[in-house]
Amino acid sequence: MILKCWFIVVLTFAGPCACRATLVTFSFTGATGNETSFAPDSQPAGGSVSDMSRGSGLLASASAGEFSARNWTTGTTRDLNDYYTFTITPNSGNTMTLTRLELDETRSGTGIRHWAICSSLDSGTALATFDVPDDVNQRVNEGVDLGASFNGLSSAVTFYIYGYEAEMGTGTWHIDNVELSGSLTAVPEPAASGAIAGVWLLALCGWRVWRQRRCGEKLKF
Repeated sequence: MILKCWFIVVLTFAGPCACRATLVTFSFTGATGNETSFAPDSQPAGGSVSDMSRGSGLLASASAGEFSARNWTTGTTRDLNDYYTFTITPNSGNTMTLTRLELDETRSGTGIRHWAICSSLDSGTALATFDVPDDVNQRVNEGVDLGASFNGLSSAVTFYIYGYEAEMGTGTWHIDNVELSGSLTAVPEPAASGAIAGVWLLALCGWRVWRQRRCGEKLKF
């Protein structure tokens, strides 16, 4: 009973855990596809997310319920102006850990054959690259698990979703259901951190007392 009470006290003072869940969703509900930019479904608690937009090399293209573009490069490597992009920023006093970015995508019959995910943290190196079959079928939940460099961030991160090697410049590529997962966590004030540490110490002492009483040991501190 004593041990159980100590754990309750610790959990009360430590506060809620920073659970990993979907932070951002762009479902493009009601979109015509050719908007200049499109807002996320909602803003995450503890941070803010920009609208989804396009790089300067692209032209908007209509596609209901998606975000769409044409004029993708026909080259076999990325054009640095041909991308979809958005930025997530933690509020002051918060840190964020980002764990996965995924989306659904579809191309037209002359659209792209490859795409890549990059971020402002990776100096232009792709986090993941994808081959696109020569068809117009939608591919769902394609994405990348994000590594240790996305843990405990206190400043903004921008993601870039590049498309390239289009069969024709008039070919289109559409994205939908973009989801970014992770957590946003308030950084404890120094006084709060000290209080939490003190509670953990008291809990440890309480557990030791409980254990020694149960085992009939002589108390030693």
